[in-house]
Amino acid sequence: MVTLLQLNRHLDDTHKNLEEVKQNEAKDWFKTQMVKAKRFQPLAVLNQKFKGLDVFDSEDNSRASTPNPTATTTVSEPATPDPDEVVTRTHWQRHGPNDACSDPACGKRLTSNNGSVNCRKCGRLFCDEHTMYKMKLSKSAQHEPVRGLWCRVCETCYKSREGYNDRSGFERDHTVDFKHFRRKTVDKTLLEVSRLEKRLTKLTQLLANPPPEQAPTAGSLIWPLSGAKIQRKQLEQSVVDWEDDASVQRCPFCQQEFSNYTFRRHHCRLCGRVVCGDPLTDCSKEVGLTVAAPTDHVTEKAVGQIGVDVRMCKECRITVFSRSDFQAALAHKPADVRAYENLIQFERGIRLMLPKFQRLLMTLQDPDKSPSQTQIAEASRTRKRLVDAFGQYNTAARRVRDLPTDSPTQQKLQKAIYQRSASFLQIHMLPLKALPKVLKHATPNGKPTTALASIKYNDIDNASVASSSSAVSALEAEEKTLRETLIVLEEQLFLVKEQVADANKRRKFDEVSSLAQNVEDLSKEVDHIQGQLGQLDFAGAYGAQSPSIVPAR
Repeated sequence: MVTLLQLNRHLDDTHKNLEEVKQNEAKDWFKTQMVKAKRFQPLAVLNQKFKGLDVFDSEDNSRASTPNPTATTTVSEPATPDPDEVVTRTHWQRHGPNDACSDPACGKRLTSNNGSVNCRKCGRLFCDEHTMYKMKLSKSAQHEPVRGLWCRVCETCYKSREGYNDRSGFERDHTVDFKHFRRKTVDKTLLEVSRLEKRLTKLTQLLANPPPEQAPTAGSLIWPLSGAKIQRKQLEQSVVDWEDDASVQRCPFCQQEFSNYTFRRHHCRLCGRVVCGDPLTDCSKEVGLTVAAPTDHVTEKAVGQIGVDVRMCKECRITVFSRSDFQAALAHKPADVRAYENLIQFERGIRLMLPKFQRLLMTLQDPDKSPSQTQIAEASRTRKRLVDAFGQYNTAARRVRDLPTDSPTQQKLQKAIYQRSASFLQIHMLPLKALPKVLKHATPNGKPTTALASIKYNDIDNASVASSSSAVSALEAEEKTLRETLIVLEEQLFLVKEQVADANKRRKFDEVSSLAQNVEDLSKEVDHIQGQLGQLDFAGAYGAQSPSIVPAR
């Protein structure tokens, strides 16, 4: 974009030899355009378009310089001082014959064509192109945004001024003012709550422990039927004055018209207003409260608790119980949150037990030192606790997955939690598979004849007598362990296949490739376990247990 300064130089250099008539026409046209620009665009916008230069006079100066023909007397306004005369020049760089622009990206030699301008703030020399900015400076050439004068500065000084790079802009803290204005409303609300709570406390104490002069006689345990309502009404009216029934024709909340029989009037026991008792609009209802009974002076023991019903209007009920209801709502946790917290608790317990089980495995693998019976029993108990914890963790994960919901987002979240739980099981159940391998290497000739071999058969209580177990019971226990492992692997294989199908639907092919490798590994492991089950020699074990029978010839 061509600046006004460059345009003026172009006119002076190129069109200076025009005829006087054409020059006057160009000047008239230029003045007309300036008047239009002043009329339709603010000066700040125009100055911003021309990179900060005030190419037009301000409106105040134009109004002051233009005479008012209608005014009989004119008042001279104080003229704006020239910034170049007010702001100090002691820090300016002196001009020389070989000066260059101080801007790092420019470095051009300063001539009469590109200009030689001192930045009013830093004082260094720049060309016209890099001094197209203006900011307010004080007399000492420091940034003063309030009382300073507009001065021409370089781009570096303009963009490094205070607040320019602040993305959040100017901040003003109104917290104190907000608290001051809000305190009136808060104090008024707290005063109303305190007043109603005092009335409710007084009313419940009167109903639970009536005064002696209004108590029932010694021969009767209850109020006389004829005067019970009147005596209760007197106690309730002693707390707050009731509004006259005849003066209220409609309910103040639902605006339904009262009648003598079908739509009766009720009084709020805390504020005394006349309200209706319609259960649909819930304008007023009886709130059940539990009040501690007074101590018996004869036995000096608490009698117990007494239930009291107090009718309250909608406003009084909200005012008195809003704070407790809010705290109860905060303490209440939905079913999905409780299920997830239960799942996290099981996971935390598993993570705490796994290092202990790893240490026990390292102890059992020590070739120089045989494990003791205490270590074997401890490993058995830890393994059993881990297996139970994994089962509970899997149950909790399924409970999260099967929670009923109508939200598709909630369903995706529950499914993601279950997939993450399945991945956790797949990763952390591998140490449990290492124990049978340890036992296999710890027994001579692969025969589980020692107490150490009893761990992999889950024979925890009879570990001390496992050395006398027969080969048949050992094979049965080994088959049981293999089948349990096979069930876990098949379930993991099913979950991974579901994840592959879901990834294909979402077109996440990078996940499909990694999951496919997991499916292949799990399939190989399942085939290996099934092969081990097929190699169990029950016929040989039964033959070794019973004496051989030779057929007669």
